[in-house]
Amino acid sequence: MSGISPTVIEVHGTDQSIVTAVVRAVATAERRPVETLPPLADSINPDALTTCIADANTDGHVAFDYSGYRVVVDTDGTVTVDG
Repeated sequence: MSGISPTVIEVHGTDQSIVTAVVRAVATAERRPVETLPPLADSINPDALTTCIADANTDGHVAFDYSGYRVVVDTDGTVTVDG
């Protein structure tokens, strides 16, 4: 991570998984290709993240650190990346 990055917000849509939305948002913050990021599984269990967000029937969020960024995934599918 170089310098202070702006907050990146991506909304998970039906065309992509929540895991893909997280990785794309961090890649945008890093200004580098998705393929160059470390595996998401090094920071959080992708299946558990998907289950927590997809099966949530209340408002909430999951927060974790990934590739030097703080990632917050809301149960509405909003992904916020802050550097």
